[in-house]
Amino acid sequence: MVRIAIVEDDLADAKRLADCLVRFQKEQEENFTVWNFTNPAEFLDTYGSGYDLVFLDIELPVFNGMEVARQLREIDAVVTLVFITNMEQYAVSGYEVEALDFVVKPINYYRFSSMMRRALQHIGRRAEKEVIVQSAGSFTRLRVSQVFYVEIRDHLLIYHTDQGRFESWGKMGDLEAELAPHGFVRCSSSHLVNLRHIVCLEGNSVNVAGTQLPISQRRRKAFFASVTDYLSGK
Repeated sequence: MVRIAIVEDDLADAKRLADCLVRFQKEQEENFTVWNFTNPAEFLDTYGSGYDLVFLDIELPVFNGMEVARQLREIDAVVTLVFITNMEQYAVSGYEVEALDFVVKPINYYRFSSMMRRALQHIGRRAEKEVIVQSAGSFTRLRVSQVFYVEIRDHLLIYHTDQGRFESWGKMGDLEAELAPHGFVRCSSSHLVNLRHIVCLEGNSVNVAGTQLPISQRRRKAFFASVTDYLSGK
């Protein structure tokens, strides 16, 4: 299932784009879910766990499309972004916000279908499991490979990542169940470790991305077994 948002104030143009998506998914046997927004402020305000692909009109009558794109990148750095435009020269600005491509109005279906194949390949390359860190009305989407380890302090989950620290209220047990299939194991009641970032084991501690974490006696045997299995490729 590919989640797609269309942010386009012109209803006729939005319908033509939606029709192209319907045709493409039938021809390619894809499965799309599409949301339509005529108001970019509503799109940004209601942005939840995100989309896989966003079509954004760059020439909005009230809002500047590039500014909408910049705000989108502040809350979602990885979603695949494609501009909708009347003139190709506007699309050059897309490099600033890492837009994948652009669609020129009126839409040519064959040009569109070529772009969609690229977009789906781009989405597929970043299909790694992601974790959503929600806090104070905002969220950060992280690939699991970015997370070194997670610790918990009084129900506050602290994610230590290659992008810094992120905090969210939650239960370690729930997070462990979600991330266990992706190489995360608890070394103590307070620490959930990404096995791919282990540097070395030293007595009763483990070095994870340069940080020493304790290995509890109760979890020691299971933790060492998990590390051994990971290193042997099991």
